[in-house]
Parts: sequence; C-alpha cells; structure tokens
Amino acid sequence: MSTWPARSIAHLPRAGLAAVLALLLCWAMGAPSSAGVAAATRVTAYVPQRLIGAPSFPGVAAWGLAYNPVSDELIVGDYVSRQVRRYTRDGVYLGDLRNVGKTIGGVASALGVDPRDGAIYVAVTGEGRTSLDVRKYDKDGVFLFDLDMPGAATWLTVDSAGNLWVPEGFSGSVVRKFTVDDATRSATLQLLITKAGPGRAMGVLTGAATDSAGNIYVADVGRKVIHSWTATGQWRFDIGPEPIRGDLRGVAIDEELGRIYLSDAVFGGIRYFDLEGNYQGVISQLGLEDGEFTDGARQIVVTPDHHIYGADYGSFRVQEFLPDGTFVKLFPNPAMRPDPAGISQARGLDVDPVTGDVLTVDAFGQRVNRYAATGELLDQYGRRGSSPPQGMNYPKAVAVNPATRDIWVSSFEGPPGVVGYTADFATVLGRPDIPRWVGDLEFAGGKLYALERRPGAVRVINPATLAVERTWISPVGLLHGLAVDPLTGNRWISHDTKKQLLVVSPSGVILRKIVMPGVGWGVAIKGDEVAVANTSTGFIDIVNRKTFRVIGKIGRGAGSGFGQLRAPSGLQFGPDGKLYVIEQVNSRVTVFGPDPAPAAESGKPAVVISEDPPVVDGQIVLTGTATDPSGIALIDAQVRDLTTGRYYDGRASTYLSAATWSPGVVWGDLSAASWRYTVPATLTSRSYEVTIRATDRRGNLSLLVTKLIDVP
Repeated sequence: MSTWPARSIAHLPRAGLAAVLALLLCWAMGAPSSAGVAAATRVTAYVPQRLIGAPSFPGVAAWGLAYNPVSDELIVGDYVSRQVRRYTRDGVYLGDLRNVGKTIGGVASALGVDPRDGAIYVAVTGEGRTSLDVRKYDKDGVFLFDLDMPGAATWLTVDSAGNLWVPEGFSGSVVRKFTVDDATRSATLQLLITKAGPGRAMGVLTGAATDSAGNIYVADVGRKVIHSWTATGQWRFDIGPEPIRGDLRGVAIDEELGRIYLSDAVFGGIRYFDLEGNYQGVISQLGLEDGEFTDGARQIVVTPDHHIYGADYGSFRVQEFLPDGTFVKLFPNPAMRPDPAGISQARGLDVDPVTGDVLTVDAFGQRVNRYAATGELLDQYGRRGSSPPQGMNYPKAVAVNPATRDIWVSSFEGPPGVVGYTADFATVLGRPDIPRWVGDLEFAGGKLYALERRPGAVRVINPATLAVERTWISPVGLLHGLAVDPLTGNRWISHDTKKQLLVVSPSGVILRKIVMPGVGWGVAIKGDEVAVANTSTGFIDIVNRKTFRVIGKIGRGAGSGFGQLRAPSGLQFGPDGKLYVIEQVNSRVTVFGPDPAPAAESGKPAVVISEDPPVVDGQIVLTGTATDPSGIALIDAQVRDLTTGRYYDGRASTYLSAATWSPGVVWGDLSAASWRYTVPATLTSRSYEVTIRATDRRGNLSLLVTKLIDVP
C-alpha cells in the first residue's frame, strides 16, 4: 500500500513540514484535524465566504436514441441534463423537446417513436421521477401528457400499429404491451408476457425493438440473450448467450438487410444477427477513439439508408456506422464537454488534511475534481467506465486518508465499486469486495467507513488489506450520510427519508435517535458541534455532540444566492477550520467560515470580458475578471440566440423563451477574481449576444457588460 507520494514531505504543495507534523500530532491524539485557533470559533457563527465550481453540463450525454421517420430527425435523450434533443441526420442540433418545468421530472432513459404520426415517447427513470414515468410529445416536441406505468419504465419501443411496449427492467421481469388513448391520456394493458419459452424465467430486461409484423425483441441482461415473441405474446426464440458478453442495452431491427442489432456493452460493440438469430458479426469495440464506445453503446437505431447509430453516453456523442462497420461520423463533433471546473451533479466532497485542497465527486460528470481552497481547478480524474483505473460509475463519495493522503472513491451503481488511489491518481491501491450503493466514505482511526445507502449498512474496512473488519446492518432502513466521532468512535448517521439522526456506538448499539428539522444528508464533526446538511430547508443544522440537541443552523436557506443552499449533500471541515458544503442541485461548493462578513458598502463591482477568442471547438467559452473591495460572490451570464431569440439556461441546459441568468465559475483573490462561463450546447452557425454581470458579497450588482459572438 502506498504511504506518502514520491515527493518528500518537505516538498508537499502549499504545506510546510511544521504544519504536517502538527496535523499528524492532532491525528495521533485523536483530536479533529480542525483543532487549533479556528476551533475556538463556534460553527453557528460561520458566514458564507466563497463559492467553488458551478453547474455545467455536456452538450449531450447521449443515452436514449430514436429515429423519427415523420420529421426525418434523430431524437437523443440527454441523461445528464434531463432533456431530449433533436438533431438532423447530419448531426445539426435543432433544439429540445419542450418540457413543463424546464427539465424532465426524472432522468430521460429510452425513447420510442410512433411511425404513424411521429409522436415521441420518453421513459423516465432515476432520481426525481414521480409515478408518471412515460412522457409523450408530438412530432414537433410539444409536450402532450404523462403516463403512469406499472413497475418502472426504463426501456420502451413503439410498434408499427402505435402500440407501446415496455419491458420491465428493475422491479420485475415482464414485458407489457399497451394501447395509448390520446383522448383520455391513458394507457390500457393489452398483453402481459411473463415467460420466455416453456417455463423459462427471465432476468433483467432492457433494450427492445419491433419489426413490421409486430414481433417484439427484448434484451435480457441476466440471461445474456435476446428474447423474441409474436405480437400476441407467443415465444419465438432466444438469441445467445454465446457470443454475448453482458450488460446488454439497445436493440434495433433492419428487416431489409435481415439483421437484428444488439449493444453488447461489456464487449463494447454492436453485435448483429440474422432474423433467425444466427450470429453474423460485430461493429466497433470499447475505446475512446472515433468509432469506439467508451462504455458500450446505450440505445441504438437504424435509419432508412441502413446506417447504424449508437448513443455513446460516456463520451458525450452519437456515432454513425455503415452496415459493414465502417465509421462514418459522430456528433457533436467535437464532443461538447462541460466546463472543466464545472459540476454536472454534485454529491460528495472531502478536504485534503495537508494541503487544504477540496476534492469533489461529480456523479454525472463521472469524475473527481481537485480544487485549491481559493477555487482554482488543480486536477481532474475519471471518466464513465465500469473498471479502473479511470472508469467510474456514478461516483457519490470521496475520502482522503489523513495518514497517507490516498484517495478513495465510491461508484454508487456497481463496478468498479469502491477504489483506492494514491494521492496523484497514478496507482490503483485496490478494491474492497463490498456491495454496491455506497453513498458515503469516511476515515477514522486508520479505517475506511463505507456507508451503504440501501438496504442500509456501514462497513469498516482496513485500507491496507482491503478486508471488511466489521459490518453494522441498519435496523431503520435506508441511510444517507456518515461521520465518525474522533474522540468516542461513535458514528453519526443521517436517515435517507426520515428527519432523524442516529448516534451509533462502535459496537453497533443505537445510543440516540435525534429528531432533526429536516431530512439530513452529509454529516461532519468539529469539536463539540456536529454539522448536518438539511436537504429539506437548505440550512446546515448544528447539533451539540454532548447534549444531542439541535443548537443552531448556518446558511441563508434554500435558494441559489450567495450563502443559500439547494439540496446540500456532502460536507467537511478543512484544516483551516472552515466548512465546505457541496450541493446536489446548485452543483457547487459553498465555503463557510468564521471570518467576519464584509463591511456594508454600496459600490458596484466591476466586471471585464477578456478579448480571448470566445469560441473553442464550437463552444462559447468566455473568461474575464471582476473586482470589488468586499469580494466577488457570483458571476452570471445571459446568452441569447439572436436567430431564435431564445435564451440558454445553464441550470436546465436548454434554450428557453424567458430571459435567464446562468452561473459561471469564480476563483482566486475575491477582490480581483478570475471567472469563466462555458455554453456547451450552441446551435450551429448562430450569432449570440452574451451579457455578464457580477455580484459582490454584499449583494451589489455590477453594470452589465455585453459581447456579440458568431459561432462558425
């Protein structure tokens, strides 16, 4: 196991030997790493000081994919931005489906198109989903209505008669066929398939497609096969398992060429069979180059010219191939990535106890960002993938080992699981053999504590041997966040759905159940105060470690303003004694500290847009500076497409009719800060008007600065 990185202690960045030894002494004595002068200040007196990062999304995180024969468009589901985007077959971005509430209420999964009228169906899954898990739009993208499906609708397809087929992916193993009535906005079940072949059970069902006769073809991840039934539910045949590898995704049919296509994501390629199920060959493979899929294609589709398109979710693009496997093109080209210092979906964070650097995990960006305490992006690691070293699968937690500075990251939805890296990410230290759904990681007493969100457990891991030394199974169900008291070893655990904070002894006895003002998430301890992220109210609740009473709160409530929080998730005290809070919704880090609030003043901050080229690989990337004696809190941009008159909303990652402001990234000395704003989804060959404004820490607004930009 690695200890310190190759550099000597004397040359660790931004930390002298004396500081390191002092910190090590604190750890050896069992005191919190934030002990010292800063510990004398009560956490409840903390005020917001600065923001780190900002929400930013890729141009398209392609997951769902469908061809609309009525409009001759490709419809692409953006899994990260919760949008569905429209493109020409040449890859020209046309706009998005129009959503009530700016985004889809959940995550856009598979897509289906009614070939008769071009109506579009979207399966909605994941966090934020209500019971209304299928959305219907007309061919022009106008929202029509929602449907409530039995179970969970993750995949779907529409046959030539307009019937909606929904294979059950996660809460059952059945295939349902519905008739949809637009007049009553309802779906009537007309067929339920529960078996494949004589008495054969099914596994997890995913991709689906139909042919002109109404036969249905469904991928089965658990069995590594494609099942086929007639339009009336009679089993026809299975394809596989050889040579299928697993993690099956999209299915598509080309009857004219006599082919059945399957995304075999573990292998990374798109396999194809004849209409009788005989294996014929494969298109593409795993990889990062053009014509390769980062983690396997998601949904796939065939267009009338027999070209095959695959949604390359991990590399933010759609790829096109000829029937013989020749790569044709990709779009967007190049892929429009989120701002380097941006965060698509913030979850966990930790603070390096030596350098004070802030490490965040971006669940949808599939990466770890390392920032200086002043907000500069120092390093970035990770990409979508199911295996290390770089692969990540919705990372939700990060923890720095205070004894070695090694970094441990949890991929929430399975492989690669919890992975340990050296501080520079150069070496993988190992992967403990524990279940998925790890939502929080903490170090205490030289051990790694892994909180399993569901069904609810805490596992104590030896980071040197990777052995699980103790396991506590939750008697109260789902869990959310965790902190370990360095003095007593007690574990402070928030509940996933209840306004409850548990105090659990090292032996696993629940000592207290504290009633909280809201549902908690992350937990952190400093001295005798326990900070709990309150997802209900947007405050950070403070509990006395000895009396177990809620004694106060910090923050300015729910919102997106300076000092406000929306769904705060992870939080941690740094060696500087400050509290660092990351927010799931605002996708940023707010730093709270004991420094006094800036003095009242009414002067306007000044903002400048630099003269650097603002278009980089098709994306508008604006940079500049902003100055104010009290410090810059926020930079916002307003982007208007001069052709359509619509405004880009950076939080929803779409163009809207109403004017809106979107946050940028700010770093450095706040009295003379640097800033950047990236627009990842520009329309092709358009002219834009961009307006920038700055807000200081007293709430004063700058004058507006405007720039006209042409995207070639």
